[in-house]
Amino acid sequence: MMLFAQADQGGIYSLISTLLFIAFLLILSIPDIQLGFQMWRLSSIVEKELGEIKRMSDNARNKLIDVLKSLNAKDPQGLVDTLAEMFVIDPVSVEPIDIISRMRHLLRGGESKIKSLIKDSVPNADPVTISKLEVSAEVVNALNLVYKVVRHYINLAKKLKSPMLMYQIQMVIPILKRMAEAYSKAQDTFRDGKPVGDSLGPLVAARLMLNATRKWEPAEETVAAETIVEGRKVIVVKALGPLATVGRPGEAVARIVEEHNGQIARIITVDAALKLEGEQTGSVAEGVGVAMGDPGPEKIAIERVATKYGIPIDAVIVKMGMEEAITDMPKEVYDAAEKAESLVRKIIAERTPVGSSVIVVGVGNTSGVGQ
Repeated sequence: MMLFAQADQGGIYSLISTLLFIAFLLILSIPDIQLGFQMWRLSSIVEKELGEIKRMSDNARNKLIDVLKSLNAKDPQGLVDTLAEMFVIDPVSVEPIDIISRMRHLLRGGESKIKSLIKDSVPNADPVTISKLEVSAEVVNALNLVYKVVRHYINLAKKLKSPMLMYQIQMVIPILKRMAEAYSKAQDTFRDGKPVGDSLGPLVAARLMLNATRKWEPAEETVAAETIVEGRKVIVVKALGPLATVGRPGEAVARIVEEHNGQIARIITVDAALKLEGEQTGSVAEGVGVAMGDPGPEKIAIERVATKYGIPIDAVIVKMGMEEAITDMPKEVYDAAEKAESLVRKIIAERTPVGSSVIVVGVGNTSGVGQ
């Protein structure tokens, strides 16, 4: 009797399970319920990633607040909130006349505003500390922007009940999260005053400056030095180290060329460049043009003065990933500095006459790299 009872009980459980499974399939076949299930599954995935981005954004804010408190800053919380929401509006582009001048004016106005806010809060800080705080503020601003943009599209997808929009967010959020992780790590690197991958150009310039006969500042936060390479006078330009700054290399080069009445045989720019997946970190490549990630004003200043006097422009780049560019300089990039310098010397020896003048520009953030 017990065996029959157990058999009947097992049959009932099996029947109930089958009916529940059929009911589940029927429920999912209803479009509205199916859509709701899709939205729930997708939103749970992307919101988990959004939470990670928010954690990194909040962490960056707290680190900057702690640094400001250690410097006895006035209202560190208020300052960080202001810097996190800072923005620069692009100039009108439908009328291209003088757009570069307008862009330069706006970009420098933004830089000056951030710097003045920090100086007002920490009036006794030295220039190196100010530059580190500026970069830290840029990190906080970038992470805050990434978080708000992702949150906006997730909320919009929910509001519109659009699984297609949610699928698109799911596809791009790993890339945005990777970008956020890179910015998060960069904050510690710049705070400690270490060279980053993007310091490759300034490092090559600093190596060429070792035996310089004189040094001066041709533009704000930018240094130049004269040295002799293979019987040519070489004027080396880089951002003023060890500040965490890119300086104003375009303005400096334009001024130097004009001071020499255009008698410059060649301009060589050295910079870090983002590699494609599959390319090797630290690989060196050579090309033509101004190697510079500037939004426009600095780069075009070199192009204009070179075009005015017919000066050839060479580009030497060292490839690296985004994270490598803004965090601690990898050994492969450090080793590549010697190769890049050798290539610069080869270009000078083979493509310029003895006794001529050449300009070499080490482009990039000179954090931790002196001169």
